[in-house]
Amino acid sequence: MAIGDDWTIDYNAKTIEHTSGTTVYTVNEMYSWLQDVFDELSALDDDVPMSAQTPTQYTLINGWAFDSDSDYEYLKGGAIIDSTNDDLWANIYTIGTIVAGSDVYVIQDGSEITPWWSTGHIDVLIKVKDSGSEIDDGVITVFIRDTGATFDHFEIDLTAGGRNAVPLATATDLNNQTADGTVAGYNDISVSFGAINRDLNNGNGSQPYKVEVDCAGRTLAQVYEYLKYICRGDASGTLNSVAAEAYRLADAGYTEVKAAPFGTYAGGTFFGAQGVWITNYAANQVFQLIDGDGDTQTPPNTVYVEVSAIVSGDRVGVFKLDGPGGDVEKDTYTVSSATTDSVVVGAAIDSDTPAAGYLRVEERGLFEYDSWSSQTFSGVSPNPSTAGVVNGDDAWVPLIDAEATTTSINNSLIYSSDIPVVVRVRKYGILPFEIEGTVTSSGLSQAAIRTTDSIVS
Repeated sequence: MAIGDDWTIDYNAKTIEHTSGTTVYTVNEMYSWLQDVFDELSALDDDVPMSAQTPTQYTLINGWAFDSDSDYEYLKGGAIIDSTNDDLWANIYTIGTIVAGSDVYVIQDGSEITPWWSTGHIDVLIKVKDSGSEIDDGVITVFIRDTGATFDHFEIDLTAGGRNAVPLATATDLNNQTADGTVAGYNDISVSFGAINRDLNNGNGSQPYKVEVDCAGRTLAQVYEYLKYICRGDASGTLNSVAAEAYRLADAGYTEVKAAPFGTYAGGTFFGAQGVWITNYAANQVFQLIDGDGDTQTPPNTVYVEVSAIVSGDRVGVFKLDGPGGDVEKDTYTVSSATTDSVVVGAAIDSDTPAAGYLRVEERGLFEYDSWSSQTFSGVSPNPSTAGVVNGDDAWVPLIDAEATTTSINNSLIYSSDIPVVVRVRKYGILPFEIEGTVTSSGLSQAAIRTTDSIVS
């Protein structure tokens, strides 16, 4: 169908209006059609509607204009200056390799322009000046953020009008293939923004961050998919006071990660974007963060010590030895003082001591502590004072020292060097199980062998 069948010229109102069809024409085709129409004898008494400055830059002149902004939706391939209304329509077109069926969208002045185009690459005109005033300084950002693929975006200044290439690149994200409906259910994960300081316990001390992600005990693979989901192309709400689908970074001074604004996930490792802090994640997760200063923060190697193949009621111990093949180390520390809920020892507590666990003090009994710092075990129970703990008592920390309630029991610690240990499982009715082992950079997992004691009565 010819362009003249889809467009109508109103000579009295000096307007050009799209009135039928769905074909999108190039601005050059519009210009050429108008030049052809207005060179007829019957039109010689009318002003020419359009001039051309370049093959991709055109101007509506002599009081002519399109009937409405929606007419521009049927044009591509060039920019138009509307001198009558002092408007500017710049032309953008996307290039690059993108996943088939990608949804391209445009953010202007903080909001998404309602798309009139289909999926895949686009070639459209965007209004960047209205009645003489630039819209957001002529700047737009073009996005592709489909779950299941990597994200991308490109910011461009269209002040000069013209035809502008917008490079975008996306690819299938093999780490983001869970159905959106399932990922939406990970909404116990929370994201909060604001200046914070956090210590990764890697020897670098407290560092600044701007985002805290509470992972709700989930794996970082799940967290990664959820963080992409909440800033996908059709996401609702806001993040860091901007539209969620336009969220790019926690602070204007940070380096952004286009493929995934909160951080990427590859090879089983989460790589946080600058300023993103994660907490309350599942055990055995691998990650790397970048603090607000741009410094990479790698966590210490947290390893797990586990004894399995046990039953409820088994008494389980994993004790440090004073050397391979040696005795249980029962004099690691000397008590300096004790209160109702703390025990202070005479030397700095070893860095590979479990963050929470068990404390034995000579023959005073078995205690539990919920934290430690420097030379102090805190949250100690039962009350060390009433248990008779005094200055000069020997103290030591088992890695596991408890009665099982399930089929396995574990604890974690920060690995610094190999630890020789002995694993013991005892319960009336079975032969005592004992085996030496080593806590390495991979931790220690030991299955017990429960053999019935046929002699005990």
